[in-house]
Amino acid sequence: MSLIQPTRLERLSAIRTASNVDAFLLTSPSTVKCFSGYFYDFEIGPSPFHLLPAALLIAPEQGISMVIADNESFENQVSGSDISVVQYASYGYETAIDPAKEFMFKLLKELKQKNLGNAVIGIEQNALPFIVSKGILSEYPDVKFVDVSDEIANLKAVKDGDEIDNICKATALCDIGQSSVLRNAKVGMTELELFSIVQTEIEASVGMRVPIMLDLVSGARTKEGGGSPSNTIIQQGDLILSDLTPCLNGYWGDSCNTIAIGKPTDIQRDHFKMIQQALGSAIDFIRPGVKANAVDGLLRKHLKSAGNYGHHSGHGVGTTSHELPRIVPYNDILLEENMVIALEPAIYTDVYGIRLEHMVLVKENGCEILTKFSHQFEQE
Repeated sequence: MSLIQPTRLERLSAIRTASNVDAFLLTSPSTVKCFSGYFYDFEIGPSPFHLLPAALLIAPEQGISMVIADNESFENQVSGSDISVVQYASYGYETAIDPAKEFMFKLLKELKQKNLGNAVIGIEQNALPFIVSKGILSEYPDVKFVDVSDEIANLKAVKDGDEIDNICKATALCDIGQSSVLRNAKVGMTELELFSIVQTEIEASVGMRVPIMLDLVSGARTKEGGGSPSNTIIQQGDLILSDLTPCLNGYWGDSCNTIAIGKPTDIQRDHFKMIQQALGSAIDFIRPGVKANAVDGLLRKHLKSAGNYGHHSGHGVGTTSHELPRIVPYNDILLEENMVIALEPAIYTDVYGIRLEHMVLVKENGCEILTKFSHQFEQE
């Protein structure tokens, strides 16, 4: 029987103890999403009137505060957290407003109210703007910053139940998209025309715009492993590689399929089956305690006779499209229950490429396939 997993806020508290920090100042958008539920529309980029999309200040004894712009809305979506929202003036047309100054004023006020003027504060240093660190140290020179980026990344690799639910919703969009590619791809249309149909079906299913990263390429472009859709016209006999990665409310899905337009060759069919078998073997192999690079090695060994693919064999998925654990030769991290992993073995020849991908959830005694679309090579 699986034991109840500690929540991510409880695991963050363990990082606080191990790293000897008093509080956390988290400014990476994906991390803010993870711990608060706040998500900004990155598809159009951060607002020019905001210093940061949001900043999360977590001080266990003093509570959690989130500093966001006054034109942003927020509804707490993380169970067990009580977040105080602090808004700053970010835009005005009658008088000039300095968003950075307004942001810093509210953040410094929160530090004062939480008695953190001489605290040790955990940060993700690559996500903390210089103006913020400089502003804090100018006001509170006794503050010390400790980089906890690696610890946060490892924490985020293990998902809570609400995160798994959100990932499953995003993954369902992958299934819709792959089905759309299979049904709608035809000779004479461009890759962009196909993508527009796929995107429309995905967005219609949820009634909102959905940011999506993707590879959608045809013909000789598949041998490069991917790329953005272009005006390339789909020809009879082409393969189409579609790697769809939609983001729904801050959580990502990921899947890949390759289809043939018309009748594939016997060697193409053999390659497709080899990748299917390799993917199935890896899925059967995954369970808690297995090393990430052992999964990578199994996949590469299975496909060795067809050549080594020049990319990772998989990666974690959550509030970013690529996160821990990385399924690569150098990574000997042990897989844990409630990690979500996308596996994507491939074969690339001089004239075409085939890649298949499933997302799985590591469970107590194995793993569960989250992507429900069955890989299919030929159109009906």
